Amino acid sequence: MKVPRLLTLVLSLSLFGTAGAFASSMWGDYEGYAKARVTINNNEKTFADGDTPAFLIKGSTVFPVRVLSESLQALVKWDNATKTIAIHKPNVHMFVAKKVNDDYSISKPFGGVKKGDRLDFAVFAQVDSLTTPISSFKISIDSPSGETVATHEKMVNGQKESFWYPWPFNVTFSEAGNYVVKFSIKLDDSSDYTVVSQKVILSE
Repeated sequence: MKVPRLLTLVLSLSLFGTAGAFASSMWGDYEGYAKARVTINNNEKTFADGDTPAFLIKGSTVFPVRVLSESLQALVKWDNATKTIAIHKPNVHMFVAKKVNDDYSISKPFGGVKKGDRLDFAVFAQVDSLTTPISSFKISIDSPSGETVATHEKMVNGQKESFWYPWPFNVTFSEAGNYVVKFSIKLDDSSDYTVVSQKVILSE
């Protein structure tokens, strides 16, 4: 087994960690180790061919760090020079309201709409405990079918440990189901956006 390669990808967790892991040879083997089945919020996590799955070694579960961080909506930075993985979990709270006042107070918050309604509203994000510099952040809204129906991106100059940010949207809720409001962060220009918080607007 190529231990250095695995150490850049995986994190050892105790069997009673936050992800439900159940060890059994019925899930197959990975490089001589028994695979573990992982569920997150009652949804089974699947791994594509070629990906490192969860597996058992010396009584502990080994689990890919990036998969874990994305499931927990956290940011991951890999420093190849020092072989260091840094995980950052900012606190991001979002409010959806029909009005945000000049003093940043919100009026008429809502969490549900009628199917077919077209609304003007604001998404208000409150961010703190952001312990790493970032390149930009994005607020987006996805329909129940997965289509992005609205998005707004904001560049960031330097490090901001905490900030508030409201942005207006106009959306037609043409489908029934959950519209997902996502707050995503990009660490640098070469990285992808990572979702660090989300809310649901129910259309029925």
